[in-house]
Amino acid sequence: MLDAYRHGIFPWPCRWADQWFVGWHSPDPRAILPLDDVRIPKRLQRKLRAGHFRFRWNSCFDSVLQHCASVGVRKENAWLCPDLLDAISSLHRSGDAHCIEVYDRDGTLCGGLYGIAVGAAFSAESMFHLQSDASKAAVCGLVAVLRHAGFELMDIQQTSPHLLAFGAVEIDRCDYLVALQRALGKQPSWPATTEHPIPIDRIGAED
Repeated sequence: MLDAYRHGIFPWPCRWADQWFVGWHSPDPRAILPLDDVRIPKRLQRKLRAGHFRFRWNSCFDSVLQHCASVGVRKENAWLCPDLLDAISSLHRSGDAHCIEVYDRDGTLCGGLYGIAVGAAFSAESMFHLQSDASKAAVCGLVAVLRHAGFELMDIQQTSPHLLAFGAVEIDRCDYLVALQRALGKQPSWPATTEHPIPIDRIGAED
């Protein structure tokens, strides 16, 4: 899996003959979220400023992963099959997969996302929310941590209305692979603590 990510290839669900399976993909164009040009919707800005959410990372990775898998089950797209879940958990134990967790004011996990890091490139894989705007807040938390750690590339694979609102763009696959190779030559420095040290509400301009 790591070798695939280093070459711009990732697992993605496919449907054939009324059954889902996981294939390998490298789309053209490729969607990214530019880390230096993120926009935050106004309603989310207000929630962040009011302290509606708290953030941690890598403190309950398997819980985040299982919640993401449950999203697929509800959508009848259970692409995070047991073998893939085991592989991703193994990548987390080796320090290659990471998650951002979002908590409400009561300290209850209400959203999050996980992804794979190779060099200074991070591929965001899947997200979930149990409260309104919690998955969007997770994107903000991830951007803040990636900036703090020195990442250069945030891969989101394909665009969605959810991510277009943050400033996601599509680039040619060749351009993506050039940016990926450049990022592979650098090593980010993850924060030592699982608590989020960065003012989330200052990571981008209001939409």
